[in-house]
Amino acid sequence: MGDIAAEERDSMFHEAARILVLHQQGSTSLLQRKLKLGYNRAGRLVDQLEAAGVIGPFEGSKARKVLVPDEASLEQLLRGSSSDDMPST
Repeated sequence: MGDIAAEERDSMFHEAARILVLHQQGSTSLLQRKLKLGYNRAGRLVDQLEAAGVIGPFEGSKARKVLVPDEASLEQLLRGSSSDDMPST
């Protein structure tokens, strides 16, 4: 799922996804605070999370909608997205 290959994702992608799903708030500032990141890296993570279907699109100054209801659903989504990137045999 998404247009970013798993190997091109930020090393903190999974952790960032879990934080946003846990808090049900898709904001760059939340990632900055919880992961102690700068704005640019947090912004790239948000873009990657949107491409993966974890959060919704930009809505002005409001936080993005989190599209994944819980951590179990997140794990299922992430497992599915990494298997999409693997070549089929």
